[in-house]
Amino acid sequence: MEEILYTPAKKIQVINKVKDSKFYGSISRADNEDEVKDFINGIKRMYHDATHNVSAYVLGSGDNALRYSDDDGEPAGSSGPPVLQAIMGAELTNTVIVVTRYFGGTKLGIGGLIRAYGDTARMAIAEAGRRKLELFYEMEVSINYQLFGTVMGQLEAFHAEILDTQYTNDGVIIKFLIEPARMERLHKVLVEKTSNKIQLKKNDYSYR
Repeated sequence: MEEILYTPAKKIQVINKVKDSKFYGSISRADNEDEVKDFINGIKRMYHDATHNVSAYVLGSGDNALRYSDDDGEPAGSSGPPVLQAIMGAELTNTVIVVTRYFGGTKLGIGGLIRAYGDTARMAIAEAGRRKLELFYEMEVSINYQLFGTVMGQLEAFHAEILDTQYTNDGVIIKFLIEPARMERLHKVLVEKTSNKIQLKKNDYSYR
């Protein structure tokens, strides 16, 4: 069954003043751990003089989702988990948030920290907005060399994204991404154009 997944519509930053402290909430889409690390490290470099750079992210969905938070020196559970909960509460995936704090001299207490970090993350989410991720099938088609031009032409016509082309002793294997709504029609056309001389299979799916 197709899941309904959302990611931040844009990369933005908000400012939340709580008593004498300033909290900067930075949010971005990230599709893998490398992109997450790049974003977090970029914020840490930008605010290298901050008291804390608290982070949280969610990658993927369902049982395979990767969820992580880091308190970055704040009392355990007072900052990272509230930011992570804000992401999950908004039903976002492939999302990273860093909440940067500049301490202003007034202690907020555990409850105050939880509210401040959670509220800043929710402000960032609200400002960024949500964008629905689209489902794509990861397909591959095996053909002989004579059919290569015909099949590539149809893949282009159906707006498929070519991922890889492998040449073998028997022919060519083309791996591509395509929206489910286009896949059924593409299959019929390929069967017609090649006199059913293709082997088509679905390897996986992804959201973009």
